[in-house]
Amino acid sequence: MTHRKFIRSRGFTLIEILLVISIIGLILGVSVPASYNMYLNYKNSLRAEEVLTFVANVRRESFLYGEESVLSSTQGRIQYGEGRLASFADTFVQIDAPIKFYKNGTTSGGLLKIRAGDSLYWLKVTAPFGNLLMEPQT
Repeated sequence: MTHRKFIRSRGFTLIEILLVISIIGLILGVSVPASYNMYLNYKNSLRAEEVLTFVANVRRESFLYGEESVLSSTQGRIQYGEGRLASFADTFVQIDAPIKFYKNGTTSGGLLKIRAGDSLYWLKVTAPFGNLLMEPQT
């Protein structure tokens, strides 16, 4: 009678490796699309914030230099001053009624509708002091 010693090799079996790979695949399959959508929303909000920064600068310069400024829109771009246009990459801006910034730092108020990518934002300019409030629209 011969005695056989079973030597157990150390390591992972093929089934264990396949199980781990499938779990990692499931986790990535769920997290990558959600992360990508968050990234796109972040980029769109940055584009909308560029418009907000521009409007804040127009308001500030109007007060500092004692000049009245009027904002309106044409073909998705902001028209200000004496026919100057400001455009923003991948961003469409619509202003239904002109927004005036007066020399004394006050404003007529108004609403800018900003479409950045697939996202829509409303930038509210409140009268009389020109506070800016941006809200995402769904």
